Amino acid sequence: MEDKKTIRPHFNIFDVVIILLALAVVGGAMLLRDRTAGADTTRSTVPLRYTVEVKSAPKDMANQMRVGEDIYRSTDSAYLGKIVDVRRVPHQENEYLEEAGRFVPFEVPESEDIYVTIEGQAYWTGKDLVVEEAAPKICGEMFVKGKGFARLGFVCAIDPMGAQIPQGDRTGSGDLEMTYVIRLEDMREMLLAGAHVGDQLYEKVTGALLGTVTEIWTEPYGETRLAADGKGVYAPKEGVYYQYLRVKGRAVEKADGYYLDGGTELKVGAAVIATSQYLDRTGTFFALESVERVK
Repeated sequence: MEDKKTIRPHFNIFDVVIILLALAVVGGAMLLRDRTAGADTTRSTVPLRYTVEVKSAPKDMANQMRVGEDIYRSTDSAYLGKIVDVRRVPHQENEYLEEAGRFVPFEVPESEDIYVTIEGQAYWTGKDLVVEEAAPKICGEMFVKGKGFARLGFVCAIDPMGAQIPQGDRTGSGDLEMTYVIRLEDMREMLLAGAHVGDQLYEKVTGALLGTVTEIWTEPYGETRLAADGKGVYAPKEGVYYQYLRVKGRAVEKADGYYLDGGTELKVGAAVIATSQYLDRTGTFFALESVERVK
């Protein structure tokens, strides 16, 4: 009787590798499909413009910034948008004149301030206003680069171009409601537009909710200088202000102090980096006005 031999498939190491690679490709495609199906692909965007101030720049730099060209963040090449306007003004510094008892601006030769306006598509995350691949905030740093230039600048204006930008609606956690004041120093007039009543403030480093802005006011900003008679004289700086933000937020009380939502300790005199959809500025907890237990 003739023996029948069972035919068994023969695999070598290369066959195994090919099979594993095929399974990996199929699995990756299925995962990507599932994630894409669950992602928000209909997120609406609106055009938005913001202006970056480049201070004390060489006079030839503005010639390299051309309307219509793309502009990027120099630290990671994130796309920022297109240049729609470039404005240049002589760079000025303030010098204290003892005889006048005040600071007087003077122009610095061979140096100018450049204001480059960028337009991109923006969307609201619920906390930040993102334009293309960045979240510009007034007073915040912005490293910009294009063809022939790269420089550190600061966002000095945001123009929503008529779009209604929503404000946050979080209430925070804690059984105490705190009313307190944050003071922002050395705020030039163009920077005052970064804060609005109704804005929700967050602590930049931790992301903790500080509260909601309920009132804003300003006072002239200056420095104390020694006069000829040896006495201290307060000298204001033209066009520069203290900006005060009255904030209402939730907190809890611990043995060593009050802690706002997310764990930021509220101590009068302590520094705080306050951010909102428009603002990014280091300030100071200036006053604690009231503490009420939430019923």
